Amino acid sequence: MISQFFILSSKGDPLIYKDFRGDSGGRDVAELFYRKLTGLPGDESPVVMHHEGRHFIHIRHSGLYLVVTTSENVSPFGLLELLSRIMAMYRPHLRRC
Repeated sequence: MISQFFILSSKGDPLIYKDFRGDSGGRDVAELFYRKLTGLPGDESPVVMHHEGRHFIHIRHSGLYLVVTTSENVSPFGLLELLSRIMAMYRPHLRRC
């Protein structure tokens, strides 16, 4: 089950945020994700990260980070497929911006 879904700008600003389960600590999780992401060496970050019992699964496209969090063991491939389909759905709208 997905705990949260959010979209961050390339600077870490939350553009869209939705908490589905209320078990993950609110909007601070988006900031935590961005701090962990920018604290990693190099340009390539792992698609799946783990921090204190929470899994972050994300993709990056056009300077945006699409992120889902979960506290349960869920197949990351299913969540990556979901994020890819969300991005495919919004891709035509993002090109106009």
